[in-house]
Amino acid sequence: MCSTSAAPQVTTSASIVRVVLDVPLDREFDYLNPGLVIKVGNRVVVPFAGRQLVGIVMALVNETDIPLPKLKAVLQVFDDVPLDAASFKLLRFCADYYHYPFGQTVLSSLPLRLRQIKPAVSRKMWLYHLAQAVPDALIGKRQQVLARLLALLQQHAECSEAMLAAVSATWRKALQPLLDGGYVSRREVIATRPSMPASAQVPELNDEQAAAVEAILGRLHGFQPWLLFGITGSGKTEVYIRLLEKVLADPQSQVLIMVPEINLTPQLESRFRSRLSEYALVTLHSHLSESERLQNWQAAQSGAARIVIGTRLSVFTPMPHLKLMILDEEHDSSYKQQDGMRYHARDVALVRAKQHGVPVVLGSATPSLESWYNATGDQEHAGGRKPIYRLLTLNKRAVAQATLPRIFCIDTAHPPPEAGLTPLLKQAIEQRLQRGEQSLLFINRRGYAPVLHCSACQWLADCRRCSAKAVLHLRQRVLRCHHCGDEQPIPLQCPSCGNPDLRPVGQATQRIEETLQQVFPQARVARVDRDTIQAKDALTTLLSEVHAGEIDILVGTQMLAKGHDFANLTLVGVLDTDSALYSPDYRASERLFAQLMQVAGRAGRGEKPGEVLIQTAFPQHPLFTALREQNYAEFAQALLQERMAMQFPPATYIAVMKAEATEYALVNQFLTEFSLAARAYVDQHAATLPDQPLIYDPVRPGLARLNRMERGYVMMQSAHRNALQQLLQVAVAWVRAHPLQAKIRWVLDVDALEY
Repeated sequence: MCSTSAAPQVTTSASIVRVVLDVPLDREFDYLNPGLVIKVGNRVVVPFAGRQLVGIVMALVNETDIPLPKLKAVLQVFDDVPLDAASFKLLRFCADYYHYPFGQTVLSSLPLRLRQIKPAVSRKMWLYHLAQAVPDALIGKRQQVLARLLALLQQHAECSEAMLAAVSATWRKALQPLLDGGYVSRREVIATRPSMPASAQVPELNDEQAAAVEAILGRLHGFQPWLLFGITGSGKTEVYIRLLEKVLADPQSQVLIMVPEINLTPQLESRFRSRLSEYALVTLHSHLSESERLQNWQAAQSGAARIVIGTRLSVFTPMPHLKLMILDEEHDSSYKQQDGMRYHARDVALVRAKQHGVPVVLGSATPSLESWYNATGDQEHAGGRKPIYRLLTLNKRAVAQATLPRIFCIDTAHPPPEAGLTPLLKQAIEQRLQRGEQSLLFINRRGYAPVLHCSACQWLADCRRCSAKAVLHLRQRVLRCHHCGDEQPIPLQCPSCGNPDLRPVGQATQRIEETLQQVFPQARVARVDRDTIQAKDALTTLLSEVHAGEIDILVGTQMLAKGHDFANLTLVGVLDTDSALYSPDYRASERLFAQLMQVAGRAGRGEKPGEVLIQTAFPQHPLFTALREQNYAEFAQALLQERMAMQFPPATYIAVMKAEATEYALVNQFLTEFSLAARAYVDQHAATLPDQPLIYDPVRPGLARLNRMERGYVMMQSAHRNALQQLLQVAVAWVRAHPLQAKIRWVLDVDALEY
């Protein structure tokens, strides 16, 4: 085993297998083929540094830069369906753009079972179809089962075993004569879960929805990004379904639908299964078992799955017949990977759609400023940038009687809240209970209280491993860090002064749930946060209870802020948002506005009018003024003007070199030398760069210590993407050769959202 290099090539008649591995080395490795049948894209097992690793075959060659006696042999090859050229092309782009080792990029895109040294076996099933016309003489008068099976086969291009079994339990015996006679053929595919019967309810499209569907269908053949900007409840999902009905009418077609979070998958999956039951549908997300994930991934790769719904990693799923891509809630920061390769699934989806020559639909009620800029262009300057995306707007709610909720701000200074709830909010909840309607209280903080405080010496409970406060989880009797996961028992007295009177300060979901149960003892209260939905089907069960009217008041975090449709929910209360107004992050106002618009959109989605009450100490803040008017376009345009003036994205492109170590002195030394080297490169190549990137001095993030590691970063910024990429290519090579890299952890975050 060895890496390729620039040494003179040795030509040999022996077959050489060039492999990438899941190691932090950006290179390919050569191995001898001992006579195995190997194809490009196959999984193989090879020896590496005293252990055995799974690799992916990139090439079969007869030349190597390494003397043959030093080459080791491939140990095993698996006969899985190999990765295709389109997958390699997309993964190569990601490795180059995000400056991540290609081997790790390839292997991390695969299900865990394909990264293990064992065969990846999936359950198979048969699909049946008519091969030729069946003579009437073969269908006797008493062969009613066979007649119904034949009618089903004539109705559908292909029928699954589940569809045939629904006709009769004896379908196999009845169909065998037609198989033997060659009138019916079958093909083996990866098994997929049968869909539910089609729903009888098909809503009529309003004029805006119909225009959006018609526009996209008119440009199906070729790459075209669409921004579907629709207010909450405007029926974007129905637009998606109508697009799928047309696209999937072609038997050689697949559609990828992406959602930002797992909790949006069950509801979306249910709607698509009920309306498009004839098409095999699979999901890909981290709540699946490894066996289920492999099964669904291989169903997509084989083409057996016609619809794939998944979270960000699904953007890499091989789909040989991909014809359309849809990203729901495209603005959501969950599409950005925050460990390993720091890719943004939305941006990767756009690249994949362009490589495949297919349209991509980005849907949101509050688009990201990057997408808004790409869809509207630079409206402030004559001759400025023209729109890249096509903009489609849905301004009306899909349910004819439904209207946008009214939004009000409650000044928490007059009077102040009691246990987190103002009198006006309590009164509004009581009114809903009397009318048999549902309420939702939104507070994006789980646990019982964010701080445990000593009133005598002002001690606050800190995390032992981070520069963050430990959150009180009263029911579990622990202090827990939400950044590193560290847990410690609740002290009986203040560790600083011995005072036994320790008090929780602030509100979180557990404490609000407790307060509601005390104030409204007759109400059925449910809490929805990461602590309550750890079980696999917990969220699905809870949402079913909400739809069935078995819950009166929901308390939850951002899990409830988007994607859910509760017809009887007429009140949304927002308890604490002011902390975001103090954030130094230039994206904070964009995120807060989007979050509040999304959670406000849960109210009044049915025929009953909705109301949103926001508790804040700053009711006259411009953000709340824009929110009450529910005019995202005007708010986004104002934010864009600020970004242009300050030269922040999307006016410029940024990348962040992050480093951490047990001592900050090492981090500071590394980042200081990095920034000096980067500036020197820019100065030396100023004449050839399309723009001179700006390199800032090293700084510490807001969370300066995480899991006992001291952190820092250097931000790089340029008005031209190519100039920044040229700098990053040289910068990464400099880092990999730096002597301190063995003592620190570093990562390059291109198009970073967090510092």
